Amino acid sequence: MKTVAIDTSLSSGSVAAVDGERVAEVRFSPAQAHAKRIAAGLAEATAELGWSIAEADLVAVIRGPGSFTGLRVGIAAAKGIAWAGGMGLVGVSGFEVIGAAVGGGSPIHVAFDAGRGDLFVAAVHPSPSAPTGWQTDGGVLVPIATWVAQLPPGATLAGPGLDLDAVAALVAARGDLRPVDGPARYPSAAGAARLGQRLAAAGLTQAAAEIAPDYLRPSYAQENGAGPSR
Repeated sequence: MKTVAIDTSLSSGSVAAVDGERVAEVRFSPAQAHAKRIAAGLAEATAELGWSIAEADLVAVIRGPGSFTGLRVGIAAAKGIAWAGGMGLVGVSGFEVIGAAVGGGSPIHVAFDAGRGDLFVAAVHPSPSAPTGWQTDGGVLVPIATWVAQLPPGATLAGPGLDLDAVAALVAARGDLRPVDGPARYPSAAGAARLGQRLAAAGLTQAAAEIAPDYLRPSYAQENGAGPSR
């Protein structure tokens, strides 16, 4: 199944093309605007595999957690590509993408930086019965110190929130936790493509209206009681 995927959940991002075992991924630096790089990046990735965006069968996009602007740009691009080409469309959880990248048979505690001293966190569990192979326990906003203090002994940790100096210091001070290093710590378009293919194989493609961003925290307007975040 020829698949293109988009990840704009972080300040950096990536797009990917996947065809069987062949993968081409283009990563963006934080200084590159997502909106200006998605189309060119996908054209580059698909060309590397010898086909074009229009030949894709499936479009996968990470629906979050992430920032307001980043997620809206990526999801809108995915919807537009799928609509224009009549392709299948799936939204994928960044928590599950990270879980699949880390792998193993134990829960993985994943943290995203939500700003203002908070993390957006969830535990991701291996689940053979789930379409993606992973099941996420909710997703909650907590203070950094609270999250680290409540982690079970020996917990495996992942997610971009671990890059925060305050998190790294508290994790190191405990001494009984297992933070993941390297690319598996972060979501990626290539990972989204693989999970998207599993969702599509299970018949779980979605209409564009069914894919909504999973934001890191409510908007200022919502927090102040002025209205919804979407």
